[in-house]
Amino acid sequence: MLTVVAAGTPSGDRELADAAETLLGWTPAVWRVSVIGAIGMASLILLEALARRRWALVRDLVAALVLVAGVGTALGRMVEAQWTPATADLFGLWGFPEVRIAAVLAVVSVAGPELIRPVRLGAGLGAGLAALGSVALGAALPSAVLGAVALGVGTGALVRLVWGSAAGVPSVAVVSEALEVIGVEVQGLAPSPRQRIGAADYIALDDQGRSLRIRVLGRDAQDTQRIAHRWRALAYRDPPRHGSVGRLEQVEHEALATVLARQAGVRTPEVATAALGPDGDALLVTRQPDSGPLETMPAQDVSDAMLAGLWQAVTRLHAAGIAHGRLHAGNVVVDGGECMIVDLAASSLGAPAGARDTDIAELLVSTAVLVGPERALRAAMEGAGAPAVAEALPYLQPAALTPHTRERARAAKVGIADLRAAAAAAGGAEVPAIAPLRRFRARDLAVTALLALAAYLLISQLAKLGFETVVDELRQAELGWVLFALLLAQLPLFAQGVSLRGAVATPLPLMPCVLLQSALKVINLTVPGSAGRIAVNVRFLQRMGAPTSEAVTAGGVDSLSETLVQVLLVLLILPFVDLDVSGDLASGLPSGRLIGTIALVLALIVAVAMAVPALRAKVLPALRPGVESLRTVLTTRRKRLELFGGNIASEVLFALTLGAAAMAYGVDLTLAELLLVNMAASAISGLVPVPGGVGAQEAALTAGMVAVGVDESTAFAIAITHRLCTYFLPPIWGWFSLRWLRRSGYV
Repeated sequence: MLTVVAAGTPSGDRELADAAETLLGWTPAVWRVSVIGAIGMASLILLEALARRRWALVRDLVAALVLVAGVGTALGRMVEAQWTPATADLFGLWGFPEVRIAAVLAVVSVAGPELIRPVRLGAGLGAGLAALGSVALGAALPSAVLGAVALGVGTGALVRLVWGSAAGVPSVAVVSEALEVIGVEVQGLAPSPRQRIGAADYIALDDQGRSLRIRVLGRDAQDTQRIAHRWRALAYRDPPRHGSVGRLEQVEHEALATVLARQAGVRTPEVATAALGPDGDALLVTRQPDSGPLETMPAQDVSDAMLAGLWQAVTRLHAAGIAHGRLHAGNVVVDGGECMIVDLAASSLGAPAGARDTDIAELLVSTAVLVGPERALRAAMEGAGAPAVAEALPYLQPAALTPHTRERARAAKVGIADLRAAAAAAGGAEVPAIAPLRRFRARDLAVTALLALAAYLLISQLAKLGFETVVDELRQAELGWVLFALLLAQLPLFAQGVSLRGAVATPLPLMPCVLLQSALKVINLTVPGSAGRIAVNVRFLQRMGAPTSEAVTAGGVDSLSETLVQVLLVLLILPFVDLDVSGDLASGLPSGRLIGTIALVLALIVAVAMAVPALRAKVLPALRPGVESLRTVLTTRRKRLELFGGNIASEVLFALTLGAAAMAYGVDLTLAELLLVNMAASAISGLVPVPGGVGAQEAALTAGMVAVGVDESTAFAIAITHRLCTYFLPPIWGWFSLRWLRRSGYV
């Protein structure tokens, strides 16, 4: 049908294309990047399959591309007799169908089941943007793009229909052959109705009629396990776990943990064997009842004696130095009225206290979903003991739980905070008070908008600039450099996350630290100076298990190290920069006398606090734990590198962002000039108690740019562009980061 439309109504197709170019063609650089990115993603998928020697997947991808070329040529010649795709111009008009987009979609469709979800979603989104961009750039007509979508998706579906998954779940015949090779005789082999990501589960009977469970890890399963392990390590602050990565090592580890737990008196499955099959798949065969998990039982069928027995088994498991890792009711089966703990794939041997405490927190929440908080807490207190439950309180939070338990708790509306408070009260302990986090509200945006307006009026008066002059300068900005500056402005989030890790002795995962820095962009809209950052950091670190003294100290340590880095960098680069600070803008900045007065007052406050015995008696005990934490951080080489290296990288990246904003207006400055201007503006705006330094930061940046020889109107345009990239736009995605942190229990 699309072929008929393309051949029969070319004028209407052209009119639609012209309308799309008019509406969307104002950002050609964005659309070019989207097209190149989509083609690059498809090429990367093919190259990765070749590098990993995934020959079945390579076969499928090549077959899909050949089909796209063949069918596309046939369809193209139906529309245009002399149809030939252009090869010289990547953004040229290639005709019907748009084979570039069709090829990308075919690759994504074929490889989609083999990709992890973020990559799969990203590839799909990239292909969609590339399709839209082709029309916006005038490289394709709407009918050609629609034809490409149909061709690419249809080709991918056809290839997978013919060959199926390149390396999916092994068939029953393959598993049966593997079991025969390793010497296990089974009957009635069938896939288990309860499958999970990362492995393929089968059920069968042995030669004596006993139930068997066969867990198979193929290449895809191993990759999924590895990705899941790395994601968990990146996203969550888990205690150290085992490092097995190979298929055989994974099943051997689970078998060993199961045997050791069984020897410790814990009811676990009986291990039959763990071995590699002829095709390289790893198999773990255990004898265990083919019954549903505990979490599927009605609450009235779960007796208090059953729960008490489960908690006693957990106590024996931990006494043997083993932490389960996923100890929820889904990994507990009931046989003869007694609980059996299964699936020790994520277990830790010689587990640290944190891993064992996480087990208790996980099981407590899971059983609370099953039988209610009161019964669950009473069983935990009786079975595991009040001290064990009290020690697990820091981990009784969403961030310490598996996604499975978090989702079930959310669906059952089990309040984890309420459960933590009840557990603390039952054990006679106190729940640490956490400072409330101020929510992001619409009125905060209004306040920020008013502050921005006030800043513009102030700077316009200082620089004697007119509105039309500023607009003319902004219109001359090169969009490519502005987008590059916006991209560069997000990289300091990673550096700041690293410096936060270095500010505390407690190990922290990187990704939540980075997302915290993004969320702080929202907080900075409402809280003056560094107060908001310090308050939220304290809350975050407490949730991550850091002691209160360490959490309180961390913000100060990070801020102090940032100040030291700025001072040292200024001293190093000042001789290489020629400054002219005269002019109208300089008169609007804080004077050296004012800055010196502020420093003198701060020094006097410290001196008085140390000189008066009553004040010293109150201040020093509160500071001593923090000083000890600071000493620990500074005496650890890795922490020093993270703390100071992260702050140095952050300053350099912010300076490069300012440089990219300047290049958007044709202004080329040295790195030394950019560093000095940016750090001076940050220091000056920090003295003004305005959220985010609005007004003061723009004034200081403008004055700094003028001081290094930039025209006043251009300097103001650069300052506004830089602030858009670093302050006014990042709260948009920072809001999503804040939501994720709150939903995951990090703040």
